[in-house]
Amino acid sequence: MKKLLLFASVIFLASCHESLEDRAARESREYTEKKCPAAIDEYTIIDSITFDKATKTVHSYFSLRGNADSVGILKDENVRPTLIDELKRNTNNRVYKDAGFSFAYTYHSASRKGLVLYETKLSTKDYDK
Repeated sequence: MKKLLLFASVIFLASCHESLEDRAARESREYTEKKCPAAIDEYTIIDSITFDKATKTVHSYFSLRGNADSVGILKDENVRPTLIDELKRNTNNRVYKDAGFSFAYTYHSASRKGLVLYETKLSTKDYDK
């Protein structure tokens, strides 16, 4: 009987262990289901967060509205350094940064469905300096 209980306990504990990639996928999905869409500020809405296991990339999708909803407003030389700084300071993603995950950001137009206004991807070479 003890062997059976020990075996069942080992199986239970093994099934409860979640890889970091599975955790990232789950947390991204749960965040999206519970909190999205949500206004970040008067111009920015976070639409969803996804995780791509193959590339180990956490991808955040946003919509821009109002004055920000215009082609050319977001310029790489302004936005990218801000995103890098925010990622470096954000402790919520520490475990993913330590594991070398990438972080992608896509900003869509709120008024013109499918129009991408800005897109970038940050890797360890960007945020681990």
